[in-house]
Amino acid sequence: MPIINRLLAAVLILYGNYLAIFDGPSPLSIILILAGLSQLATDLIFPAAETYDERQEEIKRKSGHMAYLLSIVYIFVMLLLVQWNVIDNIMTALLSVLFIQVMTFPVMMFIYNRRS
Repeated sequence: MPIINRLLAAVLILYGNYLAIFDGPSPLSIILILAGLSQLATDLIFPAAETYDERQEEIKRKSGHMAYLLSIVYIFVMLLLVQWNVIDNIMTALLSVLFIQVMTFPVMMFIYNRRS
């Protein structure tokens, strides 16, 4: 199963890059690249040789809770930046929030995995 996960991550990253290169950067290409990076990071944090147990479940649950809590902060900060005209384009703000949110979960899993 880990080969399929890594293959899926590679396909998402490559197809997202293909769309970004030939069609120009679009939200779809960015979302595909982020999904591939997130899948690859998650797969590397918990290697295939390690059996799925309660510790992994606990780490994923804590990471999800923290990522959700931080997403509320990200959205609030981004709304303030848009309101104060620091960021002019709303699409840039939304894609920034999406990037931060998607990549927060694997980063939090890495942090919690190192602690336990």
